Amino acid sequence: MVSSDAGRVPVCFLVVSVLALLTAGCVALPDEGVSQAHLEERLDETNAPDELAATVEVRETIDGETSTHTETVWLRADGSSRIETGDMVIVNDGTERYFHDLENDSVRSFEIDPDAKSLLEGLYGQPEKYVEAYDVTSIEETTIDGRDVYRVALDPPGNETIERSISVRVGDTEYVLALETAEGEPYERSADRVELWLDQETMFPVKHAIAGDGIELETTYWNLSIDAGLEEDLFEPPETSTDENESDGDENASEFSFPSIEQYDTIDEADATVPFAVAEPAAEALPDAVELDGVTEYEFPDENRTQVSLSYRNGDQSPVTVTTSDGPRLFATTGESVTVGDVSGAIERTDEGTELQWSCDGVYYSVFADASYERGTAVSVGESLETNC
Repeated sequence: MVSSDAGRVPVCFLVVSVLALLTAGCVALPDEGVSQAHLEERLDETNAPDELAATVEVRETIDGETSTHTETVWLRADGSSRIETGDMVIVNDGTERYFHDLENDSVRSFEIDPDAKSLLEGLYGQPEKYVEAYDVTSIEETTIDGRDVYRVALDPPGNETIERSISVRVGDTEYVLALETAEGEPYERSADRVELWLDQETMFPVKHAIAGDGIELETTYWNLSIDAGLEEDLFEPPETSTDENESDGDENASEFSFPSIEQYDTIDEADATVPFAVAEPAAEALPDAVELDGVTEYEFPDENRTQVSLSYRNGDQSPVTVTTSDGPRLFATTGESVTVGDVSGAIERTDEGTELQWSCDGVYYSVFADASYERGTAVSVGESLETNC
């Protein structure tokens, strides 16, 4: 993974994010050329393809200093994916996400929310969110990498700012660029331009860019191949080269034990089964219209860890998940520092949502709130949990 003094951290997900999108009206475009109505109609009627492969280039310029990162991605609508960087291979087989550290020849894995959208779906859904939320100022036809595209310029609302950080995600790698003053305080930079380049045939966002206050971020998908017939072995769990001295003769040293999963009808049933108290959020802290949708226990033999996740949903949309575990989870532990009650935790905001995590007295807690909720929702739900903190 890439890391630097800019504060880059690895997490999950694939589109430039500048806070939660704010609802705004749309500017009428001239009758000549491509109309906004036509663009919205195409976005509405276009579904994600079954498969996609590309080389992704992320170019970032901050206060005149430019750097570039590249990754190769293979994505499927069923949720499986493969991302290759210079020193990491990340494979999602639809059930687990595996991180193969090529330098150390080690593999780690963690569970995937079975109800989460695929990375490919997320990519295809983002342009529609931008068009709905920002003022469309122009649409023109041009080309990128031999493809005919619509170049769409959008104007964020005047109060849209990059408050604490701005992130670029490629595959499961997120580059978070912390914006702070010399005194270490957050420095607000406004986002005054957003642009999308949409493939005219498939409406895939082959390029997107954000600029404002000394920052320019561009993500471009080169050598794009859609429905190319990807090989199945691309999405198989990675294996390390077993060293007999390091494995002490254990032939299964590089194999994984998948977690066991148990569903319960009530929180009390799960609480009576696991060796820790399952934390439940206060009803008034949860968003309106969400209800308890599932209680699931996971046991991870490789980690000697058990967790119980409470899923709250508004119908089939907008999930909020509260997890209690007797061991640390891998997600969000290196995010931005935040206080939860009287203890310190970590919080991470992505296009998928906000993940909050903290621990006390050997018990680990986390809250995930869908991107449709404000960042503070996860904190409010977390602070309402009845814990020993």
